Amino acid sequence: MAKFHVDSIQEWQSFEHDGVEYDLGHLSSHLVVFKADKQDFEFVVTYGLHCFTKDDSGANIPYRYEDGRHGQMVCLERYEASKQLKGIIEKLNVATIYHTEGERFFTMSVLNGATGLLEPYKVCLAFFREHRLLRIHVTSAYFARTGEGSPDTPINKKGFSVFKVAMDTQNKPKGQCPKEVRNRPRAQK
Repeated sequence: MAKFHVDSIQEWQSFEHDGVEYDLGHLSSHLVVFKADKQDFEFVVTYGLHCFTKDDSGANIPYRYEDGRHGQMVCLERYEASKQLKGIIEKLNVATIYHTEGERFFTMSVLNGATGLLEPYKVCLAFFREHRLLRIHVTSAYFARTGEGSPDTPINKKGFSVFKVAMDTQNKPKGQCPKEVRNRPRAQK
């Protein structure tokens, strides 16, 4: 049952592979509030398929998960790391958000359960308004081994706080969001 009036998957269905049940309840939609001096900002947060899937990752299981737009193979490394996403998003008020032409993202050091090492974890976000709600959709999250935010490629962009992004989002026309947000639930096999 949908918790919020948003056009995105709000509860990801668990799936079974090789006798193991994989629960995705940690990626259910939720509210997050960032408290500022003058105004609090409340966002409805949803998560995308790429938070726990990636074709040809080297950590795949042979299970293809579909979200209504497309499907990808489940990546166990991303799946395990995704269990930390809700807590990471709730602390977004202390992160620096970077904006590139195609995405907004931040990185932070997170323990990778597969390697046992602290590694840079890149979280890609879409901020927008939908039905009078401020929204965050986590489009993807993964350990950054190449590209901006990886150990060998520092981020050379001006960063912003979630409060600046929230104010900008509040002033944008509603309905401007990336296509990845408009996923529809599809029953898993």
